[in-house]
Amino acid sequence: MENIRIEEQIVQDIKDKILSGVLSENTKISERELCEIYNVTRPAVRIAIDRLKEEKWLYVRAKSGTYVAPIDKKTIEESFQVRLLIEPKLLIWNIAELTAQDIERLKYNTQRMKVAEHEEYAYRELDNHTTIKEKTKNSIIVNMLDNMMDNILRITSKTSVTEERRHASIREWEQIIHYIEVRDGDMASQMMVLHLINTADEFWNNYK
Repeated sequence: MENIRIEEQIVQDIKDKILSGVLSENTKISERELCEIYNVTRPAVRIAIDRLKEEKWLYVRAKSGTYVAPIDKKTIEESFQVRLLIEPKLLIWNIAELTAQDIERLKYNTQRMKVAEHEEYAYRELDNHTTIKEKTKNSIIVNMLDNMMDNILRITSKTSVTEERRHASIREWEQIIHYIEVRDGDMASQMMVLHLINTADEFWNNYK
């Protein structure tokens, strides 16, 4: 159990460093340095690296080593497509599980989105989706969405959001929250579809 916990910590820490820009695209990853940084053995580091390669955060160059992967636009596009199939359904399946505390969390995030700088805006937007995702007890769905949201966050951390899209996104979340409050899963789901489509369109229009 201890090894599993350490490996998860390494995976998350490397992801955080990639998202924050501490590790930029095509930076070489040294197993030896990671062992020293985290004070662990090579097998633990290799398990973490293998997981990051599977999730397309790292890649291997033949006879050279392991590097931070550039953003994979095809993976991001496919992630949006899968999220479009899953996230609206979560609102239908689990709307009764969203508590008053969850709704307050959604409202708080949405209010912060009105005034937040770009980095916080991206975090609040993601946390709204996380609040809804957390209500499902399906571990397969949770793991899929966690990985896809992490990958999409790589784009949101590098692209600006227009004021027009910011205001539209906030209005969409206000509608989603309203339908959650009145326990109308069908309408909440429809609004989530609209929100995800509009969000994807904004990313592709502004991503360079």
